[in-house]
Amino acid sequence: MFGNICGTFPADFSKNKTLVTGSHTDSVKNGGQFDGPVGVYMSLKSAENFKNSSKKQYGNLKTIIYACEESERFHKACLGSFYLSGELSYEQLANLTDENGITFADAVAEYKDYIFSHLAEYGIDLNNIELVDKVISEADITEAIEAHIEQSEILSASDIPIGIVDSIGKPLRGTISVSGNTPIVTSAKIISYLNELSLKSKTDDAEESLRITVPQFDTKSTLDNAELVTSDGSDLLKIRAIGETNHSGATPMDKRKDAVLGMSSLILKLDELSKQNPNIHFDFLGSVSEKWGANQIPNNSNLILRVTPSASAGIVKSFAEEIEEDGKVSFEISPTTWEIVQANPFTKLFVDIRQQYPAKGIHTRETVYDMFKDILHQDSAKSDSISFKISSIGDPVPTSSELLDNVKEICQEKKYPCQVMHSWPGHDLACVLSNKNKTGKKILFFIPSEGGSHNPKEITSKEAILIGTDVYTTLVSQRMNKFKEEYEKNSDLSL
Repeated sequence: MFGNICGTFPADFSKNKTLVTGSHTDSVKNGGQFDGPVGVYMSLKSAENFKNSSKKQYGNLKTIIYACEESERFHKACLGSFYLSGELSYEQLANLTDENGITFADAVAEYKDYIFSHLAEYGIDLNNIELVDKVISEADITEAIEAHIEQSEILSASDIPIGIVDSIGKPLRGTISVSGNTPIVTSAKIISYLNELSLKSKTDDAEESLRITVPQFDTKSTLDNAELVTSDGSDLLKIRAIGETNHSGATPMDKRKDAVLGMSSLILKLDELSKQNPNIHFDFLGSVSEKWGANQIPNNSNLILRVTPSASAGIVKSFAEEIEEDGKVSFEISPTTWEIVQANPFTKLFVDIRQQYPAKGIHTRETVYDMFKDILHQDSAKSDSISFKISSIGDPVPTSSELLDNVKEICQEKKYPCQVMHSWPGHDLACVLSNKNKTGKKILFFIPSEGGSHNPKEITSKEAILIGTDVYTTLVSQRMNKFKEEYEKNSDLSL
C-alpha cells in the first residue's frame, strides 16, 4: 500500500527469525545526497556480501527502503516505518493531506501509476516483484539494524569513524495558531519561551533533553484575502533575518544560526520599546519563512513593519545590529513603498520539539501548555488565543545493549575508534521496532559527515562509507551466525 520496498533472502532454516536492515532515500527540500541513501547502500552491500559467503542461511535477511522518512510533504515523519509497526492505520495515512489538499492516498496512487508506466524504462520485471500491503510486520522482526550519516559533526571533529547510538530521540510536533490583536508579537514570545525551555533542559554535564525549533513563522488570513499597504516615506520597512540551515535535531541549541529566533528577538525588542515610549509605535503587518522544512533550522525569516513616526526607523536598525553582535543572524532592512499583506491575519507556527531519553512526550506536551497559559496571562497577550494541533508525539527509544556491545567489539577488533552517543534526529529503526516490541532488538550506528545536515553542503567521504560498510557487513554476518548458533543449540526450533 505504502511504497516501502523490501528485498528478501529467505531462510533455509530458522524461518521464524528475521534480521531487518535498511534506511530511506527521500530527502527534504535543498537537502544533501547522503542522508538516507548511504544507509541503504551499506545495508544492500552487507546483504550481498553475506549471501555470497553463505551456503546455508539460518534466519531471513530483509533489506527495506522505507518510504517518507522525512516529514516534508505531509508534515509527519517516518510514515513508512510507522505503518509497518501498526502505529498508523490505513485510514489515518490515507486521509493525511499536503498543503495543496492532496491526500496521501491520492499521492500514492499517482506515484504507483507513474512507476507502472515506466517499468521497461527502469528494467523492472514484475515477475520478481510481489505487491503486498506490508513488506513485514513489527512482530516478525527479531533484530533490526540501521546505519546513517551523523547529522552533526561530532565524529568528524574528533576523527572518530563510528558512532554507536544508545538512544534515538522522538519528536513532539504540531502547528500552533495564534489569533487576536497582537498575533505576531505573541508568536514571537512563544518562540522565545520555547528556546528558553530548551536551554533550561541542559545540565552542566550533559546535553539538552529538549531541542526546539520553529521553522515556520507565517501570517495567514482568516478571510483568505489580502490588502495593499502603501508608504510615501520611510515608515514602511521590509526586514529579512538571515541565518544558516542545519538539522533541527542534530544541532545543539548554542550552535544554531536560527533566523526565526533572531527575528523574534527583534520583534520583542521593538514591542518592549513601544510599551515604554508611547510616542513610538510599531505595526507588525506580516511575517513569512520561505522554503521551511520540518527538520530544518530556518535560514530566513521576513517581516513587514510600519514605524510611527518614520524617524524612528533608525531604532529598528540599531536593535538589529545589537542582535547581530552575537554572530548568529544578520539582517537586511530596506524601506518599501508598498506591500501586499494578509488582512485580519493570524499566525501559524510549525514547532519541532526534539526529545532525548528519558524525556516523555506527555510531560513535554503539558509543559508547553503551561507555557501558553503563562503567555496569555500577560497584559499584551490577554486578547489573543493560542491553539496547538499536535501531529506527532512519542517517547525516545533506547537501543539494544547487546547489539551496541557487538558493534563496539567489532570496532575494537578492526581498530576503528568508536564513540557511544545519542541520536537526536528520529529514524525508521525507532518506529518500525518500537518499545511495544519486547523481543526485537535494534541498533543504529553513525558514520562521520561534514557540512551539517539537511542542506546541500552535506558531504560524507568515501573512506567513511567504506569503514561503515565494513562494520555493517561484519555485524550482519555475526547476527546471522547467531541465529545459526541458536538453531543448533535448540534442535526443536521449527523449520
